[in-house]
Amino acid sequence: MSQLSMTRCLSMVAICLITWVAGQERLTGQTNRLILTESSRRILPINIVLHGGQLSPTPGVNVLWSADTVWMTSPGDPDPRPVCPERVRAPLGAAFVNDASEQDASYNGAASPTPAIEIVDVGAEGSEAVRLVRFSNGECSSAAWSGPEPIRPLARGWDRWIFVKGSVPAVRPSTTEVALVISRGARAQLSTVELDTAWSDSLALVLSPATRGVIVSSRSFPFSWATVGEDGRGRVTGRVPIGNEPFYMGAWIGAGVFALDSGFVQILADLGSDRRHLLIYDAAGAFKRRRVIDVPFGILDTAPDRGELLALRRTDRLEILTYQWSWESTGPR
Repeated sequence: MSQLSMTRCLSMVAICLITWVAGQERLTGQTNRLILTESSRRILPINIVLHGGQLSPTPGVNVLWSADTVWMTSPGDPDPRPVCPERVRAPLGAAFVNDASEQDASYNGAASPTPAIEIVDVGAEGSEAVRLVRFSNGECSSAAWSGPEPIRPLARGWDRWIFVKGSVPAVRPSTTEVALVISRGARAQLSTVELDTAWSDSLALVLSPATRGVIVSSRSFPFSWATVGEDGRGRVTGRVPIGNEPFYMGAWIGAGVFALDSGFVQILADLGSDRRHLLIYDAAGAFKRRRVIDVPFGILDTAPDRGELLALRRTDRLEILTYQWSWESTGPR
């Protein structure tokens, strides 16, 4: 059975997270503890089901989206406000983008002082055609989607939209090669990344933005994941440690992998309770630590360059929170 080797501290300001050890196996090399310190909180209606969220290059501004609405939050607004509600009907994803023209050859992906919001919508203006809706300088515009037809999950890495196309025959047994479409307007490329899992459709995967790329992770056991660089090639890979596999073969689901300043964090949710496990990996994808939170909690996005994390917490209300993270050295255990 599991053991708790540290005391949990959950407050309105900071989350001090539990170290969890599966079975009788004691994990080694646990040198740094992740500390999350809350910096902002917003309350949303409890009936909203969020599909995603992203931090802006401008601190304090976020974009959130559900099945039919995109919102933007900013420090000056007490409540999130809908983005282009007259045009958006069924968003697949939303992201902050540089406000320069993406067809400009000089575009280098640098953060604009006033980033625009781009939305991929499959039902805009009463049409079934996929359209790109852009909100910039307080105005909305839209244009036809010119690349391969996107599906969920959809994420934006560097200056391209990325989504799952399907699977291709795996090179190694017990693996699946996931085919990704990396689209920049009409120009698109097909890339593959190998995961240690089988999956039935694209909804069994999560795509998360990362620095100069995306992270592809599996919702199902053994919760493998891989980063994909801007050249379309897989780079860092990780998965649940083999010694802890029996514990996670029950009612658990993967809720994404997100980049930190010196590694990655993976969220695993117990479908039978409010318990969430945060698995910490180093920059090479090696498992380092495990944390436990006994509250419905999920990560929407991270900004590794400024140590900021956007999270969702659902209790008797729905809360959107931003955290600053830090590392506390504890020494080998």
